[in-house]
Amino acid sequence: MNFLKINKNILILSVLIGFLTLVFGSYIGEDALGGAKNDYLFHEKYIIAFYQNFYEALIEFGENYEVRNSPVFFIIASFPLKLGIEIEYLKYINLIIILPIIIFFLKSLDLKFHNLSITTTTFLTSIIFLSPTLRSLVAWPYPLTYAICFFLISIFYFLKFQKKNKKKLKYSLLNILFLALSAYFTPNFGIFSIFFLFYFLKHFQLSRES
Repeated sequence: MNFLKINKNILILSVLIGFLTLVFGSYIGEDALGGAKNDYLFHEKYIIAFYQNFYEALIEFGENYEVRNSPVFFIIASFPLKLGIEIEYLKYINLIIILPIIIFFLKSLDLKFHNLSITTTTFLTSIIFLSPTLRSLVAWPYPLTYAICFFLISIFYFLKFQKKNKKKLKYSLLNILFLALSAYFTPNFGIFSIFFLFYFLKHFQLSRES
């Protein structure tokens, strides 16, 4: 029991250290990708536009084909501004997204690999914190981070669907819901609906004849 407790503490410590490095990265404006800062600064005008005039911004959004993502992220990102929070502090609020990413990543690992060692789990978790994409997009908020989060949650429910004998309809609907949310942030993730749809149709034996 003590050995298990020590291993759990090691994992918690590694997550805490990883999170603190993200806080520091946000503070210094880390951009390991080399383009995350420019992308954010380019799209910042949409956040401000939704803050200043929601309906006008929604009507004019993407009319010049300057943006390939949906307006959902920019609408949500404008809320803190309405609460009086300065836009430069948005990156610190953005740090919150890392928590559900780590939680559902670990929960998915536990579902897929029951006997995964703490060393392997810690190593895989550390890879997330070392990801140049994640680190850059946490410091410079962008829809992809949120799309990844919801996509991870959809995978978690898909694994639950595969592993559990009960509540399969519930898990399939939750998978579809979170995949849809992911696609609302970044439409690219919508392509995975083909795989999940095929899998669910096959399992529930649905067809045109039925």
